[in-house]
Amino acid sequence: MIDQRDPPELRRATAEDIDDIVRLLQANEATQGGMLTGHFDRPRIAAALDDMPIIVARHRDGLAGVLISASIHATGNGPVIARMLATYRGGAGAYLYGPICIDRRARGLGLSERLFARLKTELPEREGILFIRQDNGASIRTHRDKLGMQVRGAFAVDGVDYVVLSYQS
Repeated sequence: MIDQRDPPELRRATAEDIDDIVRLLQANEATQGGMLTGHFDRPRIAAALDDMPIIVARHRDGLAGVLISASIHATGNGPVIARMLATYRGGAGAYLYGPICIDRRARGLGLSERLFARLKTELPEREGILFIRQDNGASIRTHRDKLGMQVRGAFAVDGVDYVVLSYQS
């Protein structure tokens, strides 16, 4: 567990962060028992880094958390993203928020809120759109109740239910 008296530093990710981001995301993919939808490899994270801001929370023990943003045109045509955008596409200049992932040792320290606040300063006055698996109640509550996001709809892909949320920074 990371000590709250020594909080992680937040900053924009660089190419040197890619391997740590990949490790954290892959450890939390649904195929590994986590809640993240999709597969995150080095080329995908490198492309995301070239596209829009990625915010990392770094601690002396390593990567504590990450929040990725992506432009809608750069996300490809995966079925979950396609269904999310068919459910709610957002306004002009909208972008995709997520995934956000906090290392298990850093959970409960308010990093989600801090990463979100930092991303909003990087992308002012823009709308972020995201999806969360319906069975991930903790994430839905955090995004809706703590971060103030609005539920915009729901959809299903391959028997998995999702909720769509958005926010305006």
